[in-house]
Amino acid sequence: MKRELTTFDFEAEAQRHLDGLRKMIGKGVPLSCSYVRGQRPILLAIEGDRATLKYPNGATILNVPLRDLVDDSGYWKT
Repeated sequence: MKRELTTFDFEAEAQRHLDGLRKMIGKGVPLSCSYVRGQRPILLAIEGDRATLKYPNGATILNVPLRDLVDDSGYWKT
């Protein structure tokens, strides 16, 4: 019995995730613990595959790769 190969539209899937991230502009987003622990930064803008984030204390991080907007707190447990 031959199995059908499924086709996957990577561009459409990537666009769907990017649209979801764009909806989070102005809200707190998870950020990889390799940056900092503590309060979640607020997503200010997305430009290409980079984000601009601002912390409640006023600190701003520019050019954060979108792949780093993850909650890996369970991975970095001490």
